[in-house]
Amino acid sequence: MLLPLIIILWVLVWILAVVDMVRRRDMSTWSKVAWGVAMLVFPVVGILVYLIVRPWQPGDSGMGGHPGADPAYERLRDSHSV
Repeated sequence: MLLPLIIILWVLVWILAVVDMVRRRDMSTWSKVAWGVAMLVFPVVGILVYLIVRPWQPGDSGMGGHPGADPAYERLRDSHSV
């Protein structure tokens, strides 16, 4: 009963790591390919190492970052200031 839950959670973590990797603009295509291969060949170690080693970006906090970290928010705030 516990094993299917662990597998589902691990697949979810793997999907989130791949989505994070693909959406990053600070990594080259070859870096993304290398990380993707590492995550496929070494699923547990590859994902853990990626999540530990990956560079931090503004907005990576657990609460979604502060609104000032988003340039679109800055433009919206500046255009509606009183």
